[in-house]
Amino acid sequence: MKLLRYLTKISLVLCGIGIILLTVSSIYHDAQTPKDKEVLRQYLGAHHHFVQTADGTYSVYEKGSGHDVILFREGLLTVSNILDFMPLADALSKHHRVILIDPLGYGMSSSPKTKRTNAHINQEYHRIVSKLTDNQDQLTFINHSISGAYTMDYVNRYPAHVKWVINIDGSRPVQGLKVTDDHPFELIRLAPILNETGIIRLAFQFETTRQLTGFSEMLRDMTPLYHQTLQQQYSRMNQWAFLTSDMLKYYTESNNNIARIKGMTYPPDIAVRSFAASDTVRKYSDWLHLQNEAFSNPALQHTIQLDGPHYLHHTSKLLTEDIIKFTDY
Repeated sequence: MKLLRYLTKISLVLCGIGIILLTVSSIYHDAQTPKDKEVLRQYLGAHHHFVQTADGTYSVYEKGSGHDVILFREGLLTVSNILDFMPLADALSKHHRVILIDPLGYGMSSSPKTKRTNAHINQEYHRIVSKLTDNQDQLTFINHSISGAYTMDYVNRYPAHVKWVINIDGSRPVQGLKVTDDHPFELIRLAPILNETGIIRLAFQFETTRQLTGFSEMLRDMTPLYHQTLQQQYSRMNQWAFLTSDMLKYYTESNNNIARIKGMTYPPDIAVRSFAASDTVRKYSDWLHLQNEAFSNPALQHTIQLDGPHYLHHTSKLLTEDIIKFTDY
């Protein structure tokens, strides 16, 4: 009995210490996040601004000029479209107007109000794009990963003014994927708790954690296309914007959104270039076929395989050069 009481006391003390540490971590995280956002706003400078629509407030980065407008769309677990595509956007802004919009629930944009289906995402996106462009503009979409699915849906809903689509390892419906309301429990669904209590922020301070999560490897892959200051901003932003409750709303609906584009093709008058990463081709033997079956006009729509990981735009100078040539219309 004495041993049991002793163990109980130890357990209560440890629980108390844990609660105190979580409370301190949460308070620090809540205090530090606004400061991090201010540092980010200063880094982005005059090209960054906020735009209000009926859906919410968007964080937007614009650069360049003209009626050839290039819009970038992000991957599922990418904390900021703006930072993720900045080197490519800066290169393209020399001859085009580039617009990077952090969607609702990402980066410094406000939270979404609706379920994260293709329909809701693209209705919102169309409203913000319409506010930032006019009828003279010709639109090019550059998509990474799941945004390939979003944009496939978008161009079938709103084809006007869309001239080009460029996919960087864009998501495609693999065999057996279907729309379902059944969302089995996954440990990642607990991640927002880690974000809100500041545990993710704390974990990013340790190289061991960054290595285990693959983040250190991703930063190494970004060199030299992403300079050190940009990498620092990217790392800092992940400390407060990664695996938020808003991001998990997109994650929960991601397989459904990919399944929803099954059978869709690009309109025949839109030129498409889909870049397939060699790492993904090795993982999915039919990956190139899945990319090609989205085409309705092989004369204008092509797939190109490039060596590299899923985040080709982080690593491939050849990709950047090819996109610059492709968009030089």
